[in-house]
Amino acid sequence: MISNSSSSRAIPLDILRIFAALWVLVHHWISSEGLAKNLQHPYDVSWVPHWVAVAAAPGFLGVDIFFILSGIVISRSAIGRSWSEFAVARFCRLYPAYAVAIALAILFAPVTLIKYPSLSQSILGLTGLQWFVGAPTIVGPAWTLFIEVQFYLLITVLLLIFGKLTKLQLRNAAKVWCLVLLLAPSLQLPWLNFMAISEFGAYFALGMLLGLCNSKEEFQSDLPAILTLLALCWVRMVARLTGANAVPLHELFAIFMLAGVLFTVYLCSKTDLFGKYRNFVNPLALMSYPIYLLHEPLGMPAIGIMAKYGMPPIVAFAVATIVLFFVCQMCVKYYEPAARAFLRKRIFSVQKSA
Repeated sequence: MISNSSSSRAIPLDILRIFAALWVLVHHWISSEGLAKNLQHPYDVSWVPHWVAVAAAPGFLGVDIFFILSGIVISRSAIGRSWSEFAVARFCRLYPAYAVAIALAILFAPVTLIKYPSLSQSILGLTGLQWFVGAPTIVGPAWTLFIEVQFYLLITVLLLIFGKLTKLQLRNAAKVWCLVLLLAPSLQLPWLNFMAISEFGAYFALGMLLGLCNSKEEFQSDLPAILTLLALCWVRMVARLTGANAVPLHELFAIFMLAGVLFTVYLCSKTDLFGKYRNFVNPLALMSYPIYLLHEPLGMPAIGIMAKYGMPPIVAFAVATIVLFFVCQMCVKYYEPAARAFLRKRIFSVQKSA
């Protein structure tokens, strides 16, 4: 249960967000699949300790954690907002870092990648329309933003229909969503699968209920839906783990993952445990989004180039990490605030910061 009485309770969620971003990063950086096969300058990962490789193998599940966290945070941010306020706030939050990631990927692709989308397709990526027309995305991890946008569209539709939503209305919406997710596979309606985000919707709906239950009574009232959504999330995680063959005992690992998320949410009720870490955790949490977007198009080619010129692999990894974190810090500290202010004032004519 997450209460509104103290902002320090968000720190456990920020820690989980940082973990998810770094887990995805390590998973991709030490993989021999995916982008690693498309680098002009591939690098050796055989030196990576076995225990690190084993721990990083299921790192793609960091995305699943992001979706649950998004359900928690975005549902709370939608309370009392109009549809336009919500939509503008989400666009201004996502687009600046996404745009710079696409721009950097376009700039470096000709000298770092073997194959990459055409310039026209890459420029289309700046609009986000490539997901709707089936064109490729030059920034691989950005595929998750399409799922996020579907979630935002769903909340926006609710705001359009019902006006400003209360916490109770959003909780009820999550319960209806749970029911739709149970029925959608048998109905086989493409538009319903799209709106319900049938593949990943359980994560968002679970996050909504976990984030909006602020009392024991509310939690008990929502418990049947929460348990149902946990089961749906478990099924999805097991399917992803099985498909990737990342770890043994897929079922137990998925239970462990979901239990970890629930424990983190529980820690949000312990207001006196994490306040002293705020100045360290919050900046890293803000950096998690650009880290997630840039770790492939910026970090992996940099490691390959440094390795090509004889730098020891572990040193190349360390330098790439430092450069990536520096770029992301500059992005969060200077670029994103300026870009958001420009979008609000010049594009959307909004004066109040969202």
